[in-house]
Amino acid sequence: MVRTPKAAGAHLPDELLDTVDKTFRRLRKATVRPPSAQLPMPCLGHPLDMSKIFACNAVADLSEQVSPVSVKDVALALELEHSTVSRLLGEMEDDGLLTRGVDPGDRRRTTVALTTLGSEVVNDATTASRFFTRLLLADWTKGEVEELAHVLNRLAATIHDRLPLLPELAGSFNCDDQPTAATPGA
Repeated sequence: MVRTPKAAGAHLPDELLDTVDKTFRRLRKATVRPPSAQLPMPCLGHPLDMSKIFACNAVADLSEQVSPVSVKDVALALELEHSTVSRLLGEMEDDGLLTRGVDPGDRRRTTVALTTLGSEVVNDATTASRFFTRLLLADWTKGEVEELAHVLNRLAATIHDRLPLLPELAGSFNCDDQPTAATPGA
Protein backbone atom coordinates (compact mmCIF):
# COMPACT_ATOMS: atom_id res chain seq x y z
CA MET A 1 0.00 0.00 0.00
CA VAL A 2 1.35 3.40 -1.00
CA ARG A 3 1.17 6.16 1.57
CA THR A 4 -0.23 9.56 0.71
CA PRO A 5 2.18 11.86 -1.10
CA LYS A 6 2.66 14.00 2.03
CA ALA A 7 3.64 11.06 4.25
CA ALA A 8 5.59 9.09 1.67
CA GLY A 9 9.31 9.28 2.35
CA ALA A 10 8.98 11.96 5.02
CA HIS A 11 11.98 10.46 6.83
CA LEU A 12 14.28 11.14 3.86
CA PRO A 13 16.15 14.46 3.86
CA ASP A 14 16.01 16.64 0.75
CA GLU A 15 19.81 16.54 0.32
CA LEU A 16 19.79 12.74 0.17
CA LEU A 17 16.93 12.73 -2.34
CA ASP A 18 18.78 15.31 -4.46
CA THR A 19 21.89 13.12 -4.44
CA VAL A 20 19.88 10.06 -5.52
CA ASP A 21 18.13 12.06 -8.25
CA LYS A 22 21.43 13.42 -9.61
CA THR A 23 22.87 9.90 -9.57
CA PHE A 24 19.85 8.60 -11.49
CA ARG A 25 20.39 11.28 -14.12
CA ARG A 26 24.11 10.46 -14.43
CA LEU A 27 23.32 6.75 -14.76
CA ARG A 28 20.59 7.42 -17.31
CA LYS A 29 22.93 9.58 -19.39
CA ALA A 30 25.63 6.88 -19.29
CA THR A 31 23.26 4.06 -20.21
CA VAL A 32 21.06 5.83 -22.75
CA ARG A 33 23.97 7.43 -24.54
CA PRO A 34 26.86 4.97 -24.30
CA PRO A 35 30.31 6.12 -25.49
CA SER A 36 29.82 4.17 -28.71
CA ALA A 37 26.68 3.45 -30.69
CA GLN A 38 28.24 0.19 -31.81
CA LEU A 39 29.83 -2.80 -30.10
CA PRO A 40 32.39 -5.15 -31.65
CA MET A 41 30.80 -8.49 -32.54
CA PRO A 42 33.37 -11.25 -33.05
CA CYS A 43 30.69 -13.52 -34.53
CA LEU A 44 30.07 -10.97 -37.28
CA GLY A 45 33.63 -9.74 -37.75
CA HIS A 46 32.47 -6.13 -37.43
CA PRO A 47 30.71 -3.82 -34.94
CA LEU A 48 26.93 -3.87 -34.61
CA ASP A 49 24.56 -1.03 -33.72
CA MET A 50 23.47 -1.10 -30.09
CA SER A 51 19.83 -0.87 -31.20
CA LYS A 52 20.20 -4.21 -33.00
CA ILE A 53 21.96 -5.74 -30.00
CA PHE A 54 19.16 -4.54 -27.70
CA ALA A 55 16.60 -5.99 -30.11
CA CYS A 56 18.41 -9.36 -30.25
CA ASN A 57 18.47 -9.42 -26.45
CA ALA A 58 14.76 -8.54 -26.31
CA VAL A 59 13.84 -11.33 -28.74
CA ALA A 60 15.99 -13.81 -26.78
CA ASP A 61 14.43 -12.77 -23.45
CA LEU A 62 10.90 -12.81 -24.85
CA SER A 63 11.47 -16.25 -26.40
CA GLU A 64 11.93 -17.60 -22.88
CA GLN A 65 8.53 -16.17 -21.85
CA VAL A 66 6.19 -16.31 -24.86
CA SER A 67 5.93 -18.24 -28.05
CA PRO A 68 5.78 -17.07 -30.73
CA VAL A 69 7.35 -13.64 -30.23
CA SER A 70 5.59 -10.87 -32.16
CA VAL A 71 6.83 -7.52 -33.43
CA LYS A 72 4.41 -5.94 -30.95
CA ASP A 73 6.05 -7.91 -28.10
CA VAL A 74 9.47 -6.57 -29.11
CA ALA A 75 8.14 -3.01 -29.43
CA LEU A 76 6.70 -3.19 -25.92
CA ALA A 77 9.91 -4.67 -24.51
CA LEU A 78 12.05 -1.95 -26.13
CA GLU A 79 9.49 0.77 -25.37
CA LEU A 80 9.56 1.94 -28.98
CA GLU A 81 6.89 2.57 -31.58
CA HIS A 82 5.72 -0.47 -33.54
CA SER A 83 6.77 1.11 -36.85
CA THR A 84 10.27 1.88 -35.57
CA VAL A 85 10.74 -1.69 -34.32
CA SER A 86 9.29 -3.16 -37.50
CA ARG A 87 11.83 -1.21 -39.56
CA LEU A 88 14.67 -2.22 -37.21
CA LEU A 89 13.66 -5.89 -37.35
CA GLY A 90 13.55 -5.69 -41.15
CA GLU A 91 17.16 -4.50 -41.15
CA MET A 92 18.07 -7.30 -38.75
CA GLU A 93 16.41 -9.83 -41.03
CA ASP A 94 18.49 -8.47 -43.92
CA ASP A 95 21.58 -8.86 -41.69
CA GLY A 96 20.68 -12.52 -41.06
CA LEU A 97 20.04 -12.00 -37.34
CA LEU A 98 16.41 -13.07 -37.28
CA THR A 99 13.60 -14.47 -39.34
CA ARG A 100 10.11 -13.07 -39.58
CA GLY A 101 7.00 -15.11 -40.07
CA VAL A 102 3.27 -15.18 -39.52
CA ASP A 103 1.60 -16.31 -36.31
CA PRO A 104 -0.44 -19.40 -37.20
CA GLY A 105 -2.96 -18.47 -34.51
CA ASP A 106 -3.44 -14.92 -35.81
CA ARG A 107 -2.28 -14.35 -39.37
CA ARG A 108 -2.29 -10.57 -38.80
CA ARG A 109 0.61 -10.88 -36.33
CA THR A 110 4.18 -10.90 -37.56
CA THR A 111 6.45 -13.17 -35.52
CA VAL A 112 10.21 -13.00 -35.09
CA ALA A 113 12.82 -15.56 -34.07
CA LEU A 114 16.58 -15.29 -33.76
CA THR A 115 18.72 -17.14 -36.24
CA THR A 116 21.85 -18.95 -35.11
CA LEU A 117 23.79 -15.79 -35.95
CA GLY A 118 21.34 -13.69 -33.89
CA SER A 119 21.87 -16.03 -30.94
CA GLU A 120 25.63 -15.65 -31.38
CA VAL A 121 25.17 -11.86 -31.21
CA VAL A 122 23.35 -12.31 -27.88
CA ASN A 123 26.24 -14.47 -26.62
CA ASP A 124 28.89 -11.98 -27.79
CA ALA A 125 26.95 -9.06 -26.27
CA THR A 126 26.64 -10.94 -22.98
CA THR A 127 30.38 -11.63 -22.96
CA ALA A 128 31.13 -7.96 -23.72
CA SER A 129 28.71 -6.78 -21.04
CA ARG A 130 30.33 -9.05 -18.46
CA PHE A 131 33.77 -7.78 -19.48
CA PHE A 132 32.75 -4.13 -19.12
CA THR A 133 30.89 -4.72 -15.87
CA ARG A 134 33.92 -6.52 -14.43
CA LEU A 135 36.08 -3.60 -15.52
CA LEU A 136 33.70 -1.07 -13.92
CA LEU A 137 33.45 -3.02 -10.65
CA ALA A 138 37.04 -4.26 -10.46
CA ASP A 139 37.74 -2.26 -7.29
CA TRP A 140 34.58 -3.46 -5.53
CA THR A 141 34.48 -6.51 -3.26
CA LYS A 142 32.22 -9.42 -4.12
CA GLY A 143 30.08 -8.48 -1.10
CA GLU A 144 29.69 -4.91 -2.34
CA VAL A 145 28.62 -6.15 -5.78
CA GLU A 146 26.16 -8.57 -4.19
CA GLU A 147 24.74 -5.71 -2.13
CA LEU A 148 24.54 -3.52 -5.25
CA ALA A 149 22.71 -6.26 -7.15
CA HIS A 150 20.27 -6.72 -4.27
CA VAL A 151 19.56 -3.00 -3.93
CA LEU A 152 19.22 -2.48 -7.70
CA ASN A 153 16.80 -5.41 -7.96
CA ARG A 154 14.78 -3.99 -5.08
CA LEU A 155 14.81 -0.55 -6.72
CA ALA A 156 13.69 -2.00 -10.07
CA ALA A 157 10.81 -3.84 -8.37
CA THR A 158 9.76 -0.71 -6.49
CA ILE A 159 9.87 1.38 -9.66
CA HIS A 160 7.86 -1.26 -11.52
CA ASP A 161 5.22 -1.27 -8.77
CA ARG A 162 4.99 2.46 -8.14
CA LEU A 163 5.70 4.13 -11.47
CA PRO A 164 2.15 3.52 -12.76
CA LEU A 165 0.82 5.43 -9.73
CA LEU A 166 2.77 8.60 -10.50
CA PRO A 167 0.38 10.11 -13.09
CA GLU A 168 -2.50 9.82 -10.62
CA LEU A 169 -0.45 11.22 -7.74
CA ALA A 170 1.00 14.01 -9.86
CA GLY A 171 -2.40 15.71 -9.85
CA SER A 172 -2.22 16.00 -6.07
CA PHE A 173 1.37 17.29 -6.05
CA ASN A 174 1.76 20.56 -4.20
CA CYS A 175 5.16 22.06 -3.43
CA ASP A 176 3.93 23.20 -0.02
CA ASP A 177 2.89 19.65 0.96
CA GLN A 178 6.25 17.99 0.40
CA PRO A 179 8.16 16.92 3.50
CA THR A 180 11.35 18.85 4.09
CA ALA A 181 12.41 17.68 7.55
CA ALA A 182 14.79 14.77 7.95
CA THR A 183 12.89 13.31 10.89
CA PRO A 184 10.20 10.62 10.48
CA GLY A 185 6.65 11.90 10.58
CA ALA A 186 7.70 15.50 10.03
